Amino acid sequence: MPYKKGRPLIDSSRFFKTASTLTFYPLMIVAYGVYYAFYRSRITGRSKLKACKNAVLVSNHTTFLDPVLMSAAVFPRRSFHTLLESVVLVPCLGTLCRLLGGVPVPPDIRSMFNLPKECAKGLSWRPFVHFYPEGECYIRNQDVFPFHPGAFMVAAELDIPVIPLATVFLPNKSGKKPLVRLYVLDPVYPDSFECKSRGTGKVNLKAVRRFAEHVRTLIQDEINRRGGSRRFYKGAMPRVVGEGA
Repeated sequence: MPYKKGRPLIDSSRFFKTASTLTFYPLMIVAYGVYYAFYRSRITGRSKLKACKNAVLVSNHTTFLDPVLMSAAVFPRRSFHTLLESVVLVPCLGTLCRLLGGVPVPPDIRSMFNLPKECAKGLSWRPFVHFYPEGECYIRNQDVFPFHPGAFMVAAELDIPVIPLATVFLPNKSGKKPLVRLYVLDPVYPDSFECKSRGTGKVNLKAVRRFAEHVRTLIQDEINRRGGSRRFYKGAMPRVVGEGA
């Protein structure tokens, strides 16, 4: 069960699926209870997720517990969540992350081109795969950093939509901790940006980058429209797990 470099990114064995189910649901209920107590979170637009069979989910990355909030948005269905390979290589912690839906992304550039195949395998038994395209966690940030193209390449290769999710921090009159609001936006389709050549079927990376920037702008506009507060920003979260994590 422990992950090793070079192994498939997603374990589709019956044993792993069963262990994942038995681990996820009890921990998710407890974890979201803790998250809600801390941030008084609310999720708006979940019906857009319910109506979708398969999609790539993307969001701004604002806290260590973001996967809990994203999982709550799709609950009781489940999503895969991409994370750095160095995290899942850590004994015990890495196995737990994978049981909860973590998909390791190797650091080399070739991994970006292998991701669609691995994600297609995962999407055959879960409806969503989630990415943080900023590539880093910026604690309580409301100014979305440029997006990497990996998530959008997956969507283009698999011909599935991207659903943007905007995490918004609002002032809390009863204390110093912010309130969290998660807004599910409308699906965005790669065909709108001609990401794949109709003649050759190959993905156009320039078009994919335009796709990524459009989605980033949608998330930023939603944060601005909802009154996301910049006063809670604490900078980039230090990488504390594994070399290069």
